Amino acid sequence: MKQIAVIFEGDINRQHGMFNAVINRVKHLQQIADYKIDVHMLQIYDGWLMRRLRHSNKVDYRPDDIIADGVKVHITWFRRRWSDVVRHRIFHKRPKALLRRLYRLGWEMRGHDLVTAHDRIAGHAAVFAGKKLHIPCFITWHGSSIHTDPHRDEVVKEMTIELLNNADCNFFVSKGLLDKAHAELTDGFPAEVLLNGVSDVFERFSDEKRAVLRKRHNIRDDDKVVAYLGRFEPVKNVTLLPEIYGDIQRKYGKGLQFWAIGDGTQLNETMYKMKESGIRCHFMGSVPHEDIPGLLNCVDLLVLPSNLEGLPLVATEALSCGARVVATNVVGTAEAVGRENAIELGDNFVDRFSTRAAELLQSDIEQKLPSEISWDATAEKENRIYHQYLEQSS
Repeated sequence: MKQIAVIFEGDINRQHGMFNAVINRVKHLQQIADYKIDVHMLQIYDGWLMRRLRHSNKVDYRPDDIIADGVKVHITWFRRRWSDVVRHRIFHKRPKALLRRLYRLGWEMRGHDLVTAHDRIAGHAAVFAGKKLHIPCFITWHGSSIHTDPHRDEVVKEMTIELLNNADCNFFVSKGLLDKAHAELTDGFPAEVLLNGVSDVFERFSDEKRAVLRKRHNIRDDDKVVAYLGRFEPVKNVTLLPEIYGDIQRKYGKGLQFWAIGDGTQLNETMYKMKESGIRCHFMGSVPHEDIPGLLNCVDLLVLPSNLEGLPLVATEALSCGARVVATNVVGTAEAVGRENAIELGDNFVDRFSTRAAELLQSDIEQKLPSEISWDATAEKENRIYHQYLEQSS
C-alpha cells in the first residue's frame, strides 16, 4: 500500500473553506484508491510579544491531532517569531525560522511515497521533502496565494515562483487561476486543473423544509431573498453592495429581502453606506458553518461582486442549494456560475450586474452546478495523476 502525506496550513477554530476542501479531497481519494493517507496541518500561533503587536488572541488549547469528518489530522504548532516579522516586513528577506520549521516538517515525511501540499506555506515543506527524500511532490493552489499575495510582496512573489517551478506538478482549483499564474508569475511549470467539489451537506432541501426555514426567517411567501455571503474585505468589493442592492430593488420592483452574511474590516463601512442609501438589509455577521446550508436554502439569488476569486466555493455551495448566482468575471468565477452570469468589471458595472440579477429573479432560468465540479471527478483525476508519478518513481 502506497503512503501519501498531505500538508496544509489551517486553524482548528476555522474548519471551513480550504480546511474543508482538504478533508473532502482526502475522503474521496480514500474511497476509490488503496492509499494510506496521513494528513498534517501546520498551525501558526502568536506568543506574548506577537499577540501584543498583532492584537491576536491567545491559543490555550493546542492538541497534537483532531478528527475532522472522520479524518485524523496531525497538528504541527509553530510560534510566529518576531525575528521573522522583522526580516520580512522591514528587511524584505525570507522568514528563516518558519522555513527551518517547514524543512523539519518535510523530513518528517520519511517513509511516504508521495507528498502533496495546499498553498504556499505548506508547499515549502512538500518541495523540501520531494527533493531530499526523492519522492514526487505536488502543490495545490487555491486562490489568494496566486492572485493576491505575490502581487503585494516581492519576497512572497519570489518564493511562489520558486515553488511553482520546483513542484513535480501544480494543481489549480480553476483554469482561470492557472492562466493567471502563467500570465503574471511564470510559465513552463507542470500543472493540472483539479476543481474543488462541494460538500454533501450543501444540497437543495425539500420544499417543506425550505418553507419551514423561510418562515423561521420571516420571509413572506412572495418575497425573494438576495444575499451576499463572505468576508467583508476590499478584495470582495463589498462597499458596492448598497449600490447593487438599490439597483436590484429598482429593477425588480417586487418584494425583496436583502441579507449580508459575514464579517471583516469593511463591515461597518458597508453597514453605514447601506443605512445612508435607505436599503433595509439584514446583517447577520459571522454564522456557524453548520448553519450555512440552511441559510442558502432560503436564498433566491447570491451576489458575488469580488475583485478576485479562485473558484468561489460559496458560489458552488449556493448553486448546490438551489440558489442562483451572479458574480464578477474574475479568474475562475465563470467556471462555476456560467459566462452569462459572470459580469465584467469596468464602466457601468453596477448597472450591468444588477440587470442580470433582476433578470434571474424575474425568470424561471435554472442555474445548475457544472457536472465537472465534483469531488468524485476530482478524486478520479487526482488518482490517475498520482498513479502515473508513482509508477515513474518506482
